[in-house]
Amino acid sequence: MATFANRSEKPRPGRGFSFPGTVRFRGTPEWWLGILLGLLYVAGIAAFGHAGPFTDEVDHYAQIALFRHGDFRVLTDYLTTIPGYHVLVAGLLRITGTDSLAAARWVNAGFGLLAAAGFHALRRRAWPGTEALATAQFLALPVLAPLFFLVYTDVLALALLLWATWATLARRHWLAACLLVMLVGVRQHEAVWAVLLGWIAVREGAGDGAAPARSAAQTARTLVPYVIPMLVFGAFWLWNGSISLSSLQAGLHPDLGIHAGNLWIALLVAGLLLPLQTWAGLREFTASVRRRPWLAAIPAVLIVAFWYGFHADNPYNTAFPWYYLHNALPHMLERHSGARALAAVIVAAAACGLAPTRLRPAGAAMLYPVAALFLAASWLVELRYALVPLVLWLAMREQRGRVAEYATLALWLALAVLMVAATVSHRVFL
Repeated sequence: MATFANRSEKPRPGRGFSFPGTVRFRGTPEWWLGILLGLLYVAGIAAFGHAGPFTDEVDHYAQIALFRHGDFRVLTDYLTTIPGYHVLVAGLLRITGTDSLAAARWVNAGFGLLAAAGFHALRRRAWPGTEALATAQFLALPVLAPLFFLVYTDVLALALLLWATWATLARRHWLAACLLVMLVGVRQHEAVWAVLLGWIAVREGAGDGAAPARSAAQTARTLVPYVIPMLVFGAFWLWNGSISLSSLQAGLHPDLGIHAGNLWIALLVAGLLLPLQTWAGLREFTASVRRRPWLAAIPAVLIVAFWYGFHADNPYNTAFPWYYLHNALPHMLERHSGARALAAVIVAAAACGLAPTRLRPAGAAMLYPVAALFLAASWLVELRYALVPLVLWLAMREQRGRVAEYATLALWLALAVLMVAATVSHRVFL
């Protein structure tokens, strides 16, 4: 029986395997998911084809256009990230002979397919036989779906991280290091995920009882590739003087500090998007409380902590709450006590209900502290910041059963279509 403590295991060889509550796909046709998602993906590309620029697309495409035409000035007054994404998109536009915002969006949609392939490969290695539905859920994730079709850095960064994680599980550690270095060139603060991958690499090679544990020297050799992207990140930080590329933006994106806003929002999003999984996990948590009554204090502490601790006080979080969803949520939670109380209950339920979820590979439980560090380091509350830990968790988690997982897919598809439609029509933006 599962307990409140997280458990992680190595994948076993063979055609497939299952645990109670796990979705098993070996021998079942899932090709229709590919057709459905493929048609919706093409529809998304077409929907955004002639729409005007959205928010940060203005700055991102301006930088791409400069590079595309051989002008290598960097818009350091506006960009917070190293312009690796912009160089790559500009190069692809130049190779294909295209030069438009729509063409840049097509390139980004290609990055989305690369990310989906990375998710599929990672899921297949961690939980063989469950990758079809899991990848469909990835493509339908409502807080990700609009970003597939926009000129934003998030999707390429996600693709690089997913493939780096796959490379770690495949024990191709230098390939993982190369991908992580590329990731630093796209979204430099995501270098922190090298800690998770290094930990997984060590745990995967530590022996499972059938093989002897590694020596300290072997462990050090395994970790060397994962130190390199951290050193590259540190060198950039020292050279630039701040983590944000733009010194003008650094004040609103400070280097050091702990801010709880994104931690709470990530839990709230997880609870809202995964109600069936949260409910199933709460039953396991309740069973654990019967054996260890002190665990009953956890949800109460979380509710109180959220009530008094959630604040979105970055000035950017006050901008146009009727348009930006990441500002509308804090705006509502700060002004309506009923919404704040409900959100506190959802956050506590998500934390307690999703914690019992079995994760793979060995060492995957390190996702939680690294995610907490990653989220707490950002002062600005953004739904996009929850994407990376949520996607990695989805790739590594045990699924809860065919009915629950297909119901989740149906819910996400409906929400994703609504989000894309609302974004295209300029009514709402993430």
